[in-house]
Amino acid sequence: MATEASKFQVGVFVIAAIVIGVGSLIWLGASRFFEETVSFVTYFSESVQGLEPGSAVKYRGVPAGRVGRIRIAPDGDLIEVIMDIDSETAEFLRGDKSLRAKLELSGITGLRYVEISRRTGDELNQAPVLSFQPPYEVIGSSKSSFQAIQQALSNAYDSFMSLDFKGISGDTRSALQSARRVLDDERIPTVMANLERTSAAAAKLATNMEEMTAELKLAPAIDNATEATAEAKALFAQLNKVTGAQVAEAAASLAELAQSAQQMVAGMQYSIDRLDRTVTSLKGLTEEVREQPSLLLFADPPPQRVVPPKREGK
Repeated sequence: MATEASKFQVGVFVIAAIVIGVGSLIWLGASRFFEETVSFVTYFSESVQGLEPGSAVKYRGVPAGRVGRIRIAPDGDLIEVIMDIDSETAEFLRGDKSLRAKLELSGITGLRYVEISRRTGDELNQAPVLSFQPPYEVIGSSKSSFQAIQQALSNAYDSFMSLDFKGISGDTRSALQSARRVLDDERIPTVMANLERTSAAAAKLATNMEEMTAELKLAPAIDNATEATAEAKALFAQLNKVTGAQVAEAAASLAELAQSAQQMVAGMQYSIDRLDRTVTSLKGLTEEVREQPSLLLFADPPPQRVVPPKREGK
């Protein structure tokens, strides 16, 4: 009897568990079914491998809904993804032309979800052009990160394969052969010896220049030139402080001094002329006395000057 009672209890437990599980599934399905959602659609020009109906749809990382259906677009080229977005998030998405839907990987499982976010720049121009009427409001798509990496690798591979390896190899071989011929030339040792002698001569010349510089003792001259430059700078600084009135006054003084100097030079010139005539007269008298010394004692006195009488009325 105990064995039959245990079996009955186990059966009841199993049946209850099954009923609870089925009820949970029904409740979850019903709750999802009765959710108030708004449908949006996006179109991808790439493979949507890993994206399934029921996959998450996120707005800037925040859960916003689920993928409703995935099918081929009416043009037979694009993939149509219909997204069921909850009504609260849908209010932020309506009419926003900067929104773009992108496929992202969900961890390392290979599954994907749809990430909706505002984009700028080139990503706004990546959405495919539609040639048919979409059933719901469209959120444009942009290339996924995986596709961008794949495209970059493909471009790099194409560029690598477009290189002319045969031509590069031939040019390299020709350059190596030319270099070998140059190195095998018998004149190379002579050229190297000439270069060595030239280098030694240049070093010797530099040493001689240093010795000449030390013997000439150019340091004091450089110091004097430095001091003169400093004095000149100080003089120019003082000249910059001189006002216009002082400059005019100095110019007037210089003009008066120049006029006085000119008058003095004229007077000196007159005195020099008279002195020259006097010296000439003395020279003539000296020669006459030398020839006739008696003139000093027996010469006639000089004639008296006659003063003319003054006229009347004057």
